[in-house]
Amino acid sequence: IRIDGLEIFEPYHVKDFDNGIFSIIDPEVIGSLDLIPGGFPAEYGDKMAGVLDLTTARASSDLSGQIGVSILSVWAGASGSLGAEDETRWRVSARHGVIEFVNGDEEEEDEVRRASGPRYWDFIGRVEHSFSSSNVLSVSVLLSNDSFEEEEMELDDFGDFESDTIDSEYESSYLWLNHEVAIGESMFVETVLSAGTVEDDRRATEEGVGASAAIRDLRAMDILGFRQNWSFQLSPRHYLKWGAEARSYDVSYDYTNDFAFDGVLGSDGLTRFVDSFSAESHAVYFADRFRIGDALVLELGARYDRQTHTDEDQLSPRLNLVYDLGRAGALRASAGQYHQSQRPNELQVEDGESAFFPAERADTLVLGWERSFGSYNLRIDAYNRDIDSPRPYYDNIFETTNPNPEATRDRILIAPESSNAHGLEIFVSRRGVGRLNWWGSYTWSEVTDRLDGRDVPRSFDQTHAVSLSGTYRMSPKWTITGLFNYHTGWPTTAVSGRAVAGPDGTVGIEVVLGDLRSERLDDYHRLDVRVSRFVEFASGNSLEFFLDVQNVYARENIAGFLVDDRNFTLLPSGEVEYVEITEESFPVVPSFGVAYSFTQ
Repeated sequence: IRIDGLEIFEPYHVKDFDNGIFSIIDPEVIGSLDLIPGGFPAEYGDKMAGVLDLTTARASSDLSGQIGVSILSVWAGASGSLGAEDETRWRVSARHGVIEFVNGDEEEEDEVRRASGPRYWDFIGRVEHSFSSSNVLSVSVLLSNDSFEEEEMELDDFGDFESDTIDSEYESSYLWLNHEVAIGESMFVETVLSAGTVEDDRRATEEGVGASAAIRDLRAMDILGFRQNWSFQLSPRHYLKWGAEARSYDVSYDYTNDFAFDGVLGSDGLTRFVDSFSAESHAVYFADRFRIGDALVLELGARYDRQTHTDEDQLSPRLNLVYDLGRAGALRASAGQYHQSQRPNELQVEDGESAFFPAERADTLVLGWERSFGSYNLRIDAYNRDIDSPRPYYDNIFETTNPNPEATRDRILIAPESSNAHGLEIFVSRRGVGRLNWWGSYTWSEVTDRLDGRDVPRSFDQTHAVSLSGTYRMSPKWTITGLFNYHTGWPTTAVSGRAVAGPDGTVGIEVVLGDLRSERLDDYHRLDVRVSRFVEFASGNSLEFFLDVQNVYARENIAGFLVDDRNFTLLPSGEVEYVEITEESFPVVPSFGVAYSFTQ
């Protein structure tokens, strides 16, 4: 994710749950976004799958803003201008909230919980000064913080007491300067200087029947960055662009996990890693875009990247083209090689790794067609991504939602021989006409790893996925918005048990795992709805009262399973019975609030 020319590391709030739930960037400050799911041009690098490039909305000359409060959060934002000719413009936004899908303090017969959070806050600000229409300097700041504290003792699904604690805090701060200047009528230069800090502090314990873990995970990374992009219009039919980028990193790790798991999926040990180091990354790129005839625009580019912490470099050729079909729309195609390194803050110390893996390489082909039909817009994209050097990774085959994934019995190393992702995406939208605006998308896709001669789906593979969103303006005062998501159930692994005789003649239980990810969970679907009531004042200011309900019809979407010795029972017949204990994702989450918008 980039915003105003700066790449954001760890860009999500509530990292203890599925590596983040929503962005640390307030969507209200975004003026435009460019989502490139694959086949992106040479100025974007060190990524394989996609890029989201955000630009903040330019502040208007009048003072305007919004203040809001709901049962989950409070927020405020404002923008305006300074100077006799409004040559200086500014925008700020701040949010603070408590995500209450994890309950607060509770005391019941079978459970005692003391909890605070998850809590979050963020702030983004930008000041922009125009020396002229072709010379603009801006300074931006982005701050975010997340914290979560919980102490819990409860009866588990088998009637045994278990306890766990977590105390985590995640902080990010970025400061950057962006200068854009046009030199004459043909040349444009963008320069970005940046500094940032990312700090993670996660401490957790888990105690249960035959299981214990004590985790201390402290990580910090300081980043200094420089990036410069040049573009030159040789003629109306010929355009060049080139640029360079450099970053320095200072990184520290302090990690300990003392764990012990008994039983059929048992293991024990001490994972300890303490180290700090510096690293650098450098990149240059060049691209030549030209028009052939009246319909075809072709761009040939290449990018060179180098990382010092792995002492490796990559050369990535790129090809992008657009063919104008006139009233029949436009065809798009891209092909190239895309590399992604393991960043200095991504060392998998929690799994005992003390060295970085080499960069991955993907050979990617994307074909697309887009056409407008009046107020409707249709886009179809097909893609294929072959990864011949996939990075080994660790995964939980059952407990996919545990905030401490290394503190489980089911974590395994997966080292693919190769990987592949291919699919078809269809996107339709209708906007700007009548009372109803909507969009919908359908995706068919497969994401697989080649393991021991078999194509194994990745844990997030979902063959079919559908998203539908619409806003209906019932009257000038009332609107209703809905978002429906559906996807094929995620892959999982079959598990069962069998009786085995020991050397002394006693009968025990042996866990039998099926082929990795050869089965699937139930399909996922969820509907979120928002109803808003607007009150307009003569001054032009307004109030919005709203009610949000996530997971309206209380769908119990299964996210994973809990598996230990107690799932298995040896029956008198000699057979082994397996009892399935599921983990579910979000329950119904209601919220209501009010927002006041003003302008002067």
